[in-house]
Amino acid sequence: MFFKSILASLILASAPAVFAAEPKVWDITVGGAAGLVYTPNQVKADVGDILSFHFQFKNHTVTQSSFDYPCTPLAGGFDSGFMPVAMDATEFPVFNVTVQTTDPIWVHCEQVGHCGMGMVFAANAPKKGNTFDAFLAKAMATATQANTASTTTWTDSAYPSATPYSSHYKRDTAEAQVAQPERRRWSRVMAKREAN
Repeated sequence: MFFKSILASLILASAPAVFAAEPKVWDITVGGAAGLVYTPNQVKADVGDILSFHFQFKNHTVTQSSFDYPCTPLAGGFDSGFMPVAMDATEFPVFNVTVQTTDPIWVHCEQVGHCGMGMVFAANAPKKGNTFDAFLAKAMATATQANTASTTTWTDSAYPSATPYSSHYKRDTAEAQVAQPERRRWSRVMAKREAN
């Protein structure tokens, strides 16, 4: 009887190690009816948890970035690539990321303009300093910077200075080529519009 009690105690003592908790799956909706957002836009995840991004209609990405450059892909970071979803879709793509550390994970959508409109997400954002709200503000500031950079200035001759032949246009185009190819296309569209 004594032997059975010791054996039972040993089995119960080792049970927590044998029956470790399953990782939590965080379901995050990408876009959809809520608009250009990830829902929820932030979570507090543990190592081993899974961030499960569920894409809804339109065309979005889940692209890792950094706090300092919220709308720029992080070198070596994860990227779902574009996931187009039709309005009448009945099946939706899912992109999973397993949390490796408790360090913050910063995410944005690469679709033109979406990040600057606030389509960002964070896991394990600090409550002070580099907070989610500060990350969101930095992302939205990129839209302001993009608008400022593409503002057309008028000369005394009443022609826009941002034409395909001006040095201003060439400088903006070169910067856009380095920053984001999508901005380059947008600059050409705006230049054509202004030329007409």
